[in-house]
Amino acid sequence: MNNLKGIYYGMYLNKKVKPDKKKQFRNLTASKICKQCENYKICKYGKIKKFEKDKYFENNIECPYLYFSATKKATIVSARDKTTGRETKMSFSGKTMEEAINNALKAKMELNENGGVRIITKSNKNIIDLISECIDESFRLGKIKSATYKRKTDTMKKISQEKFALKPIIKVTREDIIKYLEELRSYSTSTIKQVYEELCMAFGQAKYQNIITDNFMEGYNRVEKPKSNLMKNKRSSLTLDEQKTLVNYLTNTSFEKCKHKYLLLLLLSTGMRIGEALALDYTNDIDTYNGIISIKRTLTKNKEGDFIVGDIPKTLTGIRVLHLNDIGKQILKKADETKLPNSNHLLFCTDEKTIYAPNTINSFLKRLALNLNLGIYEDKDKNGNIKKKTDVHTHMLRGTFATRCAEAKIAPAVLMKILGHKSINITMKYYVDIDKEFELSEGKNVETYLMNKDIFVSDY
Repeated sequence: MNNLKGIYYGMYLNKKVKPDKKKQFRNLTASKICKQCENYKICKYGKIKKFEKDKYFENNIECPYLYFSATKKATIVSARDKTTGRETKMSFSGKTMEEAINNALKAKMELNENGGVRIITKSNKNIIDLISECIDESFRLGKIKSATYKRKTDTMKKISQEKFALKPIIKVTREDIIKYLEELRSYSTSTIKQVYEELCMAFGQAKYQNIITDNFMEGYNRVEKPKSNLMKNKRSSLTLDEQKTLVNYLTNTSFEKCKHKYLLLLLLSTGMRIGEALALDYTNDIDTYNGIISIKRTLTKNKEGDFIVGDIPKTLTGIRVLHLNDIGKQILKKADETKLPNSNHLLFCTDEKTIYAPNTINSFLKRLALNLNLGIYEDKDKNGNIKKKTDVHTHMLRGTFATRCAEAKIAPAVLMKILGHKSINITMKYYVDIDKEFELSEGKNVETYLMNKDIFVSDY
């Protein structure tokens, strides 16, 4: 490793799992894949992180599992834990080694201007130190999965942009937190919740380690989670007319012009989550003859933020078998007939035979909804220009299915099982929108019942 005034630099090796092998090694890092490889002993890239003499090895074997690439990188030490000796490093890359070193040099000069390498002691840990400890421990113990780890670290990065988050937590005031949470009110409820939970995590950990004596994020006088100023969109399903418009388009448009037609129709007719549908294995999960779908898993994210097929669905109750009606059977059969054979056996995959990212399907549906004039509203962009938008999204198709089931008077317990929910409350609260037409028809039923019992008369 080369050293220039506290800057370590060299050409480092990057290992990336090949797309068609992600399912096979969904829970393994590239380093662990190397160690399990039959070519580990003869592969020159297997055991290294940094290239010898900053040059590629010549005539290395072609790896069937990983892609190898080189990055010109320079690193500096930004913090050192006095107790454990663990160093925190900042890395900088560049198109040339000179560019990488210059980037690191600028950061080192800024670091020196602010007091040099930060020495971490028990008393000067900041909010980010404490959040990082909690997240890392939870992941190592298997309490959270890769997707949750990635989401939590992304939230931590957002918090780290604030000055108070980088000073010793013992010096962070109640007003610092209140002011920050107040600024978050322009964000969504889910974003606020994620940030608030991590702040509570940091202060709880600080009190446990006896760094602070007063935790103002707990107890009677705790700092409360703020409410979002954003208008909550209460629509969780399409209206009958909107559903008719969408289904009519999908039915009468060829697969060549609308390659996601059978995926969208299957979501509308089964109530599956988009991640569950994109994880379906056409060799093990579907029975086109009998119209049966076995939901065993869903898409999730690894630590790098890439979508992979998980081991289980969103919840344990999500493991279920769907028995399709004749409509669903026809759609499933067409989806199977138009599938693109791929090594992962995915019923729905990209033209490159890789996993679809759910947001890709969501974007497609939004463009389609705009063209069909579904769920339209106007909003201003960053420049103040009025833009036409739609509130339609893929999860709304699941809510639409649930609502139609409720309107057809399917028993709530049956609907709960079909959707894979833990309780009736979740099914009814989050996924069922009662359409005006259904509301009127039910009101008419009550009127008829009361009149038949001679409680009310028809003329007053």
